[in-house]
Amino acid sequence: MSELAQPEGYEELLRDVRAILEATRARAYQAIDNLRVQAYWQVGERIAREELQHRDRAGYGEQLVSRLSGDLGFNRRDVYRMLRFYRTYPVVTSLSQQLSWTHYTVLIGIEDSEARRFYEAMTVRQAWSVRELQRQVTSDLYSHRLSEPNHVEIVPAVLSPVDPAAGFRDLYNLELPGLPSGFSEAELEAALRRSFERFLDELGPDFYVRRTQQRMVIDGRYHQVDLELYHRGIPCIVLVDLKVGEFDDRYVGQMNKYVSYYRDRVPSYPWEKPAIGLIICERAGREEVRYALGGLEEKIFIAEYRVKLPTEEHICERLRELGAE
Repeated sequence: MSELAQPEGYEELLRDVRAILEATRARAYQAIDNLRVQAYWQVGERIAREELQHRDRAGYGEQLVSRLSGDLGFNRRDVYRMLRFYRTYPVVTSLSQQLSWTHYTVLIGIEDSEARRFYEAMTVRQAWSVRELQRQVTSDLYSHRLSEPNHVEIVPAVLSPVDPAAGFRDLYNLELPGLPSGFSEAELEAALRRSFERFLDELGPDFYVRRTQQRMVIDGRYHQVDLELYHRGIPCIVLVDLKVGEFDDRYVGQMNKYVSYYRDRVPSYPWEKPAIGLIICERAGREEVRYALGGLEEKIFIAEYRVKLPTEEHICERLRELGAE
């Protein structure tokens, strides 16, 4: 039987069907995690009730947790977390469906109840990933907000727009498993698709995916940008190109063409800012970037990426080399 010819518009259909399935899968995962949160709260409540009934027996709670963890096949630390989870959130209706169990494992480690409420509200409001929540807790965002002059409200009802220059980092750690040495752009993109959620976490909490491999037609020729994202805080469309190897000044001309096309052809709402571009490459010299941009600094941004963090031995070796220079 001969292979059927691909009908016109099939690629768009395939992309849309995949998006529907991915969205459904994401909702299913969230529903499962919500059930896990509810179940772990009930487990914690039941253990606490049993402890209360035998509060006159010294060390009973410790023995209870050890026995349960062995019989259920749980790590002792996880059982303690369930118990602490219940004690931290004794009212089950106070739990948020927008927070995962992993979010709560970070929140229950915060002793100050006011700080915990602050981080909980900010996580829900800004859709922080677990990694971003942990980063904000580690950097003590709560204390910094309290020390701001004329501070009135911990969690503002309306957030100030983000300056585009502050919306991007200089270096992104992609940490892509299974990426071969000497990888190509196609292999890099394939690895990103396999770990897309991790990639978005690394970009930051305000980024949303609009399209991948987005095509545009200029003078009858097809052009393609790797990612079309949206940054809620700026707000604007962000076009992203991933490049293997060192920065090349030709990348700027290419991205400038894409951004100019979007600013001219893609309609925007009155509150949105014009589209901007982000080029992420392996290495980028400061002077090379500075002179290549030459007036496009508010339109195009350059960042580097690492696909694997250096080992401790490599860092020590590099420090010894620098000391010998």
